[in-house]
Amino acid sequence: MSDISKPYHGSAIRQMTLLFGERNSAAFNWLIENNYRELVECAACIKSGRDASFRWLIDHKHLEVAAFANAVRGDKNAFRWLMQYNSVFWAATANAVNKDKKAMEWLRVKGFDVYADLANAIIEYVSNESGDVSGYYSAPI
Repeated sequence: MSDISKPYHGSAIRQMTLLFGERNSAAFNWLIENNYRELVECAACIKSGRDASFRWLIDHKHLEVAAFANAVRGDKNAFRWLMQYNSVFWAATANAVNKDKKAMEWLRVKGFDVYADLANAIIEYVSNESGDVSGYYSAPI
């Protein structure tokens, strides 16, 4: 079953956000113990381009999260897929990471601060670690 409709409450997104900071085994453990491994794999995919993490997401039918990881990396087809399936939080977060100020503003105005915080954490990670996360994959589906 796909996670198209799987709800991600604020606690899960906050824990995922922590994965983009210093090594955070508590956040990793919390996500695994609370059945959010897909968020761990998504963070690993975004951070390092790990093909194994991306494959895990696809193989376990976490298509929405896989598309988010690709959209963060600049894949326009993945962004379109997110929009097609009404994954507006993930789409806006990916656009915010890709320096769309209106997307970041939309997340804040609509009260989706946890997603805005996630976008900021990814932006900060990219600026400190690699300078760019785009270009690892083409469309996920």
